[in-house]
Amino acid sequence: MKKVLDVKGMTCGSCVKRVNKIISGFKGVSDVTVDLQKMEAAFECDSQTTDVSDVVQAINDFGFTAQEKQ
Repeated sequence: MKKVLDVKGMTCGSCVKRVNKIISGFKGVSDVTVDLQKMEAAFECDSQTTDVSDVVQAINDFGFTAQEKQ
């Protein structure tokens, strides 16, 4: 299932790499794409394995502001 998150607070390529690493660290996640210009992250995940709210919380815990796009 494809998920897209709004991610505020990214300012550079290092931020993009950090958000990508955070999301990629979750079991059941694949095809992570983080776009600095759009301020969003998209990824495929297995809804049985991955709770998107946990991904959002992990990004927020690192200092960014993330929320699932509706």
